[in-house]
Amino acid sequence: MKKVEIGFWGVESILEFVSIAGACKEKINLACGERTVNAKSLLSVLSLATAEGLELIIQEDSSDSLLRLLELYVEHGRLLGRLLGNKHIAV
Repeated sequence: MKKVEIGFWGVESILEFVSIAGACKEKINLACGERTVNAKSLLSVLSLATAEGLELIIQEDSSDSLLRLLELYVEHGRLLGRLLGNKHIAV
């Protein structure tokens, strides 16, 4: 299992994220605090999209190719973490 902080920068970034997530075979979730949702569900992702400290959870260990596809979201999450003073979770 891998966990990494991610971030969104608008509605279009959320739509693209869900599209990428939906095309992958791995089971992935998005978490914020105690709340965890299916990262392949647009409505679920939208319900958490404006929260701070979003964490992507990839259940399978063979997630390197998926993380490369989601690199922009990971970098945005790290940037937000630094700006907001949050600790990011290393991949």
